Formats: sequence, structure tokens, C-alpha cells
Amino acid sequence: MVGVGVAEGGGGGGPEGYYGEYYPPEYFVPQEMCPHPQQHPQHAHMCAVHTDYGGMPVVTSAAMMPQLMPPVLDEGMRHYLLHPHHAPHHGPHHQPPHHQPPHHQPPHHQPPHHYGPTNGAGGPQHYYGAGYPTHFHVPPHHVQHSPPPPVYQKDERTQRQYSKLKQKLERKQNNRNNGIEVNSGASTPSLSPRKEVNGRGGGSGGASSGAWSEGEGSSAGASVQGDDESDTQALLDLLSATRTPQVSDMTPTSALVQWNSPLPEGVTLPNVDLTYDLLLGDRDGRYKAIYSGPSLSCRVRDLRPGCEYSVCLQIRAGELTAPVSEAATFRAPAAAPERLPPPRVSQRARTSLLLRWPAAADNGARITHYILEMDSGEGYAELTKPRMRQHTANNLRPQTCYRFRVAAVNECGKGEWSEEAVAWTAGSPPPAPAPPALRSATSTSLALAWERRADEEFTLQMDDVTRGHGFLPVYSGPDRSYVCDGLRRATDYRFRLRCETTDGQGPWSTDVSYRTLPEKPVAPGRPTPRGKIHSRAFRLRWDPPADDGGATIETYTLEIDGGEGYRSAYRGPEREAHCDRLAPGTQYRARVRCANAVGDSEWSPTETLTTEATCPSACAAPEPAAEPRATLLAVRWRAPDCTGGTPLTEYRVELSDADGVVRLAHCGPGTECVVRELLPGRDYLLWVIACNRVGAGPPSPALAFVTAPAPPDAPDTPVASIETARSARLDWTAPGCNGAPILDYRLEMSSTNVEESFAEVYRGLDTSFVVAKLTPFSPYFFRVSATNAAGRGAWSGVRDLLTPRAPPAAPAGLRHEATAESLRLHWRTPSGHGADVLRYRVEVGDAAYDTDGPTPERLVEGLEPDTVYRVRVAALNELGLGDWSEEARAATRPRPPAPPPLRCAQAAHNHLRLEWDAVGEGAQYCVEMRATDARDFRPVYRGSARSCKVKKLREATAYSFRIRASDERGGRGAWSDAVSARTLAAPPPAPRAPAVQLPAPRTALLTWDEIDDAEYILQCARGKEAIFKQVYSGGETQFQLEELEHGGEYQVRVCAVRGGLAGAWSAAARLALPPAPPAPRARRPRSPRSLTPRHAALLMATGFLLVAVFVAVLVQQLVEPAGGP
Repeated sequence: MVGVGVAEGGGGGGPEGYYGEYYPPEYFVPQEMCPHPQQHPQHAHMCAVHTDYGGMPVVTSAAMMPQLMPPVLDEGMRHYLLHPHHAPHHGPHHQPPHHQPPHHQPPHHQPPHHYGPTNGAGGPQHYYGAGYPTHFHVPPHHVQHSPPPPVYQKDERTQRQYSKLKQKLERKQNNRNNGIEVNSGASTPSLSPRKEVNGRGGGSGGASSGAWSEGEGSSAGASVQGDDESDTQALLDLLSATRTPQVSDMTPTSALVQWNSPLPEGVTLPNVDLTYDLLLGDRDGRYKAIYSGPSLSCRVRDLRPGCEYSVCLQIRAGELTAPVSEAATFRAPAAAPERLPPPRVSQRARTSLLLRWPAAADNGARITHYILEMDSGEGYAELTKPRMRQHTANNLRPQTCYRFRVAAVNECGKGEWSEEAVAWTAGSPPPAPAPPALRSATSTSLALAWERRADEEFTLQMDDVTRGHGFLPVYSGPDRSYVCDGLRRATDYRFRLRCETTDGQGPWSTDVSYRTLPEKPVAPGRPTPRGKIHSRAFRLRWDPPADDGGATIETYTLEIDGGEGYRSAYRGPEREAHCDRLAPGTQYRARVRCANAVGDSEWSPTETLTTEATCPSACAAPEPAAEPRATLLAVRWRAPDCTGGTPLTEYRVELSDADGVVRLAHCGPGTECVVRELLPGRDYLLWVIACNRVGAGPPSPALAFVTAPAPPDAPDTPVASIETARSARLDWTAPGCNGAPILDYRLEMSSTNVEESFAEVYRGLDTSFVVAKLTPFSPYFFRVSATNAAGRGAWSGVRDLLTPRAPPAAPAGLRHEATAESLRLHWRTPSGHGADVLRYRVEVGDAAYDTDGPTPERLVEGLEPDTVYRVRVAALNELGLGDWSEEARAATRPRPPAPPPLRCAQAAHNHLRLEWDAVGEGAQYCVEMRATDARDFRPVYRGSARSCKVKKLREATAYSFRIRASDERGGRGAWSDAVSARTLAAPPPAPRAPAVQLPAPRTALLTWDEIDDAEYILQCARGKEAIFKQVYSGGETQFQLEELEHGGEYQVRVCAVRGGLAGAWSAAARLALPPAPPAPRARRPRSPRSLTPRHAALLMATGFLLVAVFVAVLVQQLVEPAGGP
């Protein structure tokens, strides 16, 4: 159902004109269940439309509404004001509150539903039917409408209710005109308690408990209050008398619906607006609210032409809802048919086209015929007017483009033309194509391909000659290839191809024949042994395959596996093979497969065979695991290629020397061993024999080797003979060479017979050697060893030797200390060689000097300054003069520089500055100082400068200074004579700010700290920025300022002067005098005498004396009671 309601007149414009949606079928009561079908024989489905769907109140039949809607009236609607000149549809429309208070109702009725806008925005909802544009139109006020429907005559009961309500309203209006307020709180109270309306008690509102009088007394007020319920019922009865709305001004898609107001002319309801809800229903029994507002007319749009509709009206006054009126049924006028879709070509030929089109919507009038037009390139022209929905266009040109369009015609006229349809007539059929080509082939499929010449489809047929069915289609479509599967292997098939276009089918191509490929054969039978199985050979035989795959078996392949993997043993067409060169006692697995033109088959089941066991074969020649050594050889070998079919039990290693003597060197299961007890440098032969449980195998090839030579044996202990005190002769005999000639002998010597102390003294082939440069009267130890190509042999025994006594050794470590005229020589004491050193002889230049004893030093004086001398020393003992030491050179120093004159260049109270003249280039100076109360000098400066500043000295103190000069060659010079210098006296320190006291109004006493041996200067300034002026100079530490101004500000400061040096000023003290006191009336006050420091000290002493006496008396009183008893 479609339809949009638009208010006609002045009250329903804008989006508030309509709202609501379709009610679903489950919200309707079936026609057979309607309790009052006689009231609406055509619309019995309107009996129970639920109100909670679409935001509309309950819509029922007119006869059921009084039962479903009990009298409900808000307290605010009890009193009405009469406005005779105010029409309800010309005033502003106020949307009533969408709330209905709860009330009592019969149990079999549905509960009241609260209704309101469902779009969540507080305004009316809009509905647009499917397929219709979403628009509505509100005509302006000046548009002329059809005349309103006539006023229907009311029945007798309604006329009585209407008259009664009108009289009450007129009485209330008269009372207001006479000055009586209905809602006045001062009126006479009601004679009986107020009844509750709809379950709510009375309140204190302006319209809840007010009463008014009609005539005199309060009887009229009680009458009005008692008639509230009857007023509500009267209003409900008045609204229930709604007549059926009238439909006029109909078009195929719209209609104007009008209705009358239930109120008499010139009567309005105070504070309440009437709202009219218009419901539209289609022939399927679905209703929707299309308009809600104060207008008395509504334009319903978007209707379907020729369809039957029904409309009904429902009136709401505030929260009071009247029943739905009876439905007015109307049918929309018919219209021209709807537009058809483009015609469809269902069959095409060279000179004709078969066109079809669907039925069009007739819009309420039966379709009489259709108009078909065709455009062959010169514009559209009418082709035919068929009654059927198809037509065949004949006498057309082959392979030509045509355009067609169609329109439907009914009693109301012709509909719109459809969209044009483009179609081509057929042409000549295609020629025969080339035969299909074979792209690939398998045993069960053939892949065929062909060429495409145009937009065409293909039909492929296949002929299985063996079956005799002839050609059968296997493919039809636009593809250019096809795979025929499900075929038999090694079979010939014939194929042919045909093209088909829109112009028809072409002839068949020539036949081609293709053959499927054969398959691989199945596995042959298991190989079985034929004859006896030998230790190194056996013979096998097998059966042919059960299925050769459609091709002749060409070859058989036999493989055997002896534990190292399968290897080919035979390949050929025979089904029997001889296998030789096998390993004895070995388990073999055999398998066989066959092959045809396609490929190899699967392997047959394996057959297991075992050859007989024998003695093992010969091992390979053993190999040395390392280079032969002098007495042993590490050798290894590989296991034999054939173990004889049983595990090996052991290996035997045999050895033969150059004399041919054979011995067993090793026996065990390993494949390596170490042959020991060999002689160095000898020739040997070695071989290996493998053994199993059957027996011993042949020996392996022999390994020839020569043992490595060994180092020589240790020589005998050498023989020693003394030749001099400093030499000895050693002799020894040659030892055994152990397979290699002796290359040399090594003679080592030690003085302590400790292993780490031996040192080599000879290496060569001689067996004797004279050792020289020995130390007399010293023990020595000798040993010798021989060396060949194998290395060095062991050491011989140790030979000890003691050399005889001799003169002392040469002194060493000669050093000297030089002055300008002397050299002091020092050296280390040499070895006495068995006798004590008696003295030393020193040679300086050409002169020789002896020491007085064995002291290793000598002072040589009387030398020339800055002169170089040759110096050497020798020691003497009872055996004579020893060797001279190495000759050394010693030079005397030049004379040292003289001390420069020292003088004081600057003196201060805490430092002195000293200066002196330079004595030479590169000279260094050392200045020492000694205070008056000190005993020794202490250095205060070292350096090359010609002045120094001595700091941190005491003031007015005398100090002594001396200086000496030194250089690198002459050394340090003599000290100069002491020079005395004195520091100056220091200025006194700055005292603290003076303390200020005011003993009198215009007098100030200033005191400051005392400084030793100093005088003081006191300055005073008036104000903060005034100039200080001296007010006192002397040795006292206090001063009294007099004749100062009242209220004045002063600054005072003090400094100390000692020895004519003035110290720094103290911080300024601030002095502020009080203002001048008022002048006395009686007599002039005496100026107070200032208290001198002496008087103040006397007073303080007196006070301390009195306190001391008091404390003594108190202590005496406290001590006597404790000591008396």
C-alpha cells in the first residue's frame, strides 16, 4: 500500500502533516475473528490494530471504541471557555503531550498504549511507498479546494449530549462575564468530598478543587463539580460521532480527503486542540497513518492507478482519543500502461527475427494491444500492432543491424516507449575448419587443440572403432582445446570438428585418427634360485609379468644387494641370469623388473639368498701409522675384502729381521698395533694374517721398514788434569753410535754442580779439550754427551776439579768523585784467589799510589783543575800483584763560581725582596734565611733568577740571608757572608663599628675596640650622603658628642693609627636622635650630667661587691644548720 497525506488548508503544512508506517500482518485480527463483522463487511480486518506499532493509537471498529476507551479526562480539562469567533482549524497547532495516564479498564481489554512520534526527534514520521518518489505537497492557503462535505444530522442521543454540553459551556461563559472566577480559591467549598477521576486524588492546583456558584449559595458550584464525569463522557460521545471522511478530486495518483469538525460552529475547547489522524488502507487490509494535524482536508498522493483504497479518521483532543470512523472506500482512476522493458530476441534467422517482451502493468485498464516499431537505419516506423507479446519480423536483410521498441495501449491511451533493442540478422554458415591437432597423449586421455577464425563455437565428435558406435559428440563450446579422458590404453580413436556461429552450423572437418599411449607393465614374478648356491655364484630365474601394459616387454633388469645397496647384475630380454663374483657367506637380496616402450615397471618382491662361507682373503699390505721409531713401530691394516662369510676372529702380525728370524709380534681382533722391542737402525719385514672360524687366510704382502736411529749412548766420565791455575785438560772415550754416526761432543762446566748452572764450553768431534780462563782456587764440575742424527745422547758422569791459588783478580766497578784539585776513587773488592788482599795499587796518569790497607778507595790530591787523567787499580796478596782493572778516565772539575753580593731591594711589613748579580751563564743560586731567634739557615729560594721575594714574614723583624752559586762543571761554590734585612711595621687593622649610646637628649657616647699601641681618629657626618669630618683624635677608646640636633641622623666611623700608618676605616654606625621634647611649663630642666667611664666602672664594681656579699651570707645560712647538730 502506498500513499502520502498532505494537509489541504492552513493547518497541516510542513513535516507535521503526516507520520506513521505500515502495520505488519501480525497486528491485524483475521476477518473470521472480528467481533463485529456486520459493521464493516468490507473491512472487518480493522477490528484490532495494535497501537504500539507506528506510533498510532488503537484503531478499532466504531462499535467497539466506547468499550475500549473508558472516560478519561485530565484535571486540566474540566473547565472550558467559550470562544465563539475562533475556528479550530485556523489557530496554531500544538502537539499534545504523548502520554496517557493509567486508568482502570476491563480485564479482557488491551492495556492502554502510549503513543507518539517513533523517529526519536519529537516530530511526525514520514513514510514513502516503495517505487514512488519521496515527496509531498502542501497547497497554499489561497488555493481553491473542493467544497467541504455536508454536515450530517446527529442521532437523538448525540443531539441531547451536544445540547447539554453547549448549555454548560454557556453558563460558564456567563459566570466569567459576571466576574465569577471558576478557579478562585476563595469560593464556597464543595458540599461533598471530590471524587477521584481515573484513580487520581484531588490536589491544590488551580483547576482541581475550585467551585463556583450559580444563582446563590454554593449549590451551583457543587452541581458543576458533580458533572465533571458527565462532561468527559459528553465530550467523548461528541468525538465518537465522527462521520466517514469524503473523497473527491481524484487523479490516477492522488485524491483529496475532507472531513467535518465534531464541534458546533463557533465553539472551541479551551487549552485543547483537536488533532485529526487520517489512516489509509489498501485492498490487502494494511493501514498506515498518512496525516496528523489540525487541518480538515488532506491530499493523498503516490497512489497506484486503478487500485482500491479506504480511508478512516480518528480525532484526538489532548490525551483523549476518539474511536476510528467508518472507512470510506474509493478507487483511483485508471491510467495509461507502464513503460515496458526493451524487447528480447529469442530466435534469429537470416531474414527474420523473433521478438518477445513481458506483460506491462495495465494501471487499472485492460491492455488492448501493443505497438512495435523498427528502425532499419532510416528512423523508426510502425511494424505491427500485435495483441500477443511476441512478433516475428520477416523479409529482413541477412547480417543487418535493426533496432526495435515497443509500447502498450489500453483504454486510457498509449504508454511510454521502451528502451530500444539492437539485433542482427544471421549470415552465411562458417566453412569447415581444419581437423583438430593432437597436443599431448597419455594412456587414458588425448588432448586436442584447434584454431579459432572468428566468434564461433565448436562441436567435437569422437569415433571408437573397436565399439562400432560411430561418431559421438564429446564437446561443444567456445574453447579452442579439449581433453578426452576415460579412454583405453593403446587404442586408436577418430575425431572430427565443426564450427557454429550465429549464422548457422558449418560442415565437418576431415577425420583424423590418434592413438592413446600404452602403460607401464606390472612387476614380474619373484626371482628364485636355480641349482646349487655356491660360495661365489648362484643362478636366478623369474616369471614374466601378468600384464605387459599393452606393449611388448623389451628388457628385464636384475639387481642384487649384498649389504652395500642394490647394484645391477643383469639387463636383457632373458628371464634367467647367472650371478658370480659374489662374497662367500654373504646374504644377498635379489629383485627384478621389466620395461616396455612406455617405461619400467615396479620392482618384484625380493628374494633372499646366502652364499657358503670360506677362509678370509688376504689383507692388504699393512701401513705404518707413524714414522718408525728406534725401538717400536705403530702399524695398521685394513680388513680383507672377503671375510669368508663369517666374522673374523683375530689378526696375526709376524715380524722378520735381517737375519731371517721370524717371530709373532701381535695377535688380536684390532686392525692396528704397536710392534715393540726393536733395535735402532735395523731392517725388518712385517705381514698380517686374517683368521675366522674356518681357518687362517693367506698372509698379506710384507711391509719393509727400517727403524730410526737412536741417540748415542752416554760416554764414560771424562778425565781431568790441571795444567795451570787458570786452565785444565779434559779427556773422554767415544760411546756407541746406535745406528747413526756421531756428529759432535758437548762439554759442559758448572761451578755449583746444579743442573741449571751447567754451561757449554766445547762442541766438536775431538775427545779432549783444554778449558782456559778458570778462576784460581775454585771448584769446577764437568760432563760430556755425544750427538748424532737421532739427537743428543745421555750425559756422562760428572767430573769435579779444584784449581790452585793465584794472585788476586782485577778489581771492577771503578768510579770517582772529582773536585777542582782532587779525585776520590772507589772500586769493588776482587777475589783473593785463595789468599787475602793486602793492599791496592792505584795509577793516576804516570803516578802510582798504594793504599794503606785493603780498603777499596783512595783519595788523590794535588791535581790540576779541569784536567783528564787515566786511572786503573790492581790488588796485591802474598802470591803477588794481580791483574789490573780496566783503564778509566777521570776529570777534575773547574773551580766553582764565587757567591754574588746580596742586597735587599724592597722591604714591607710581611715580605722582603732580595736581588744579586749574575756570576755566569747557566749558574744556579741558592738563598738561605735565618731569623733572629733561629739557630740554622733554611733555604728560601733555588733557581736561576737574579731576585727572589721572601713572603710570610713578621713585621718589624730582622732576618739574615746568605747566597751561593753553582754550575754543572764547577759544582757548588762557597756561601757568601750573611746580610741582614728588617721588615717594616704593619698598619693596624680596621676596628668594628663604634657602639652608640644616648645618655642625654642631645648627647651621644661612642665607644670602640682597643688596639695595641695605636691612636684613633673619629669622623662624623650629618645625614646619609654628607661628608665625614674629624671630630676626635687620640688614644682613648670612647668619645662623647654634644650639642647634637634633635631629630637629626648622623653617621660615625673610626680608624686606628700606629707608627704613622693609618689602618682601614670601620663600618659606619648610624645615630638617630629623638625629636625635641615639648617645652616645660614650670622651669627649665637641668641638662643631665654624663656618666664618665670611670664612674660607670665604679658603679659596676659596687654592684658586683654587693651581690658577692649577698651570696656569701646566703651560703653561710645554708651551711650552718647542716654542720651544727
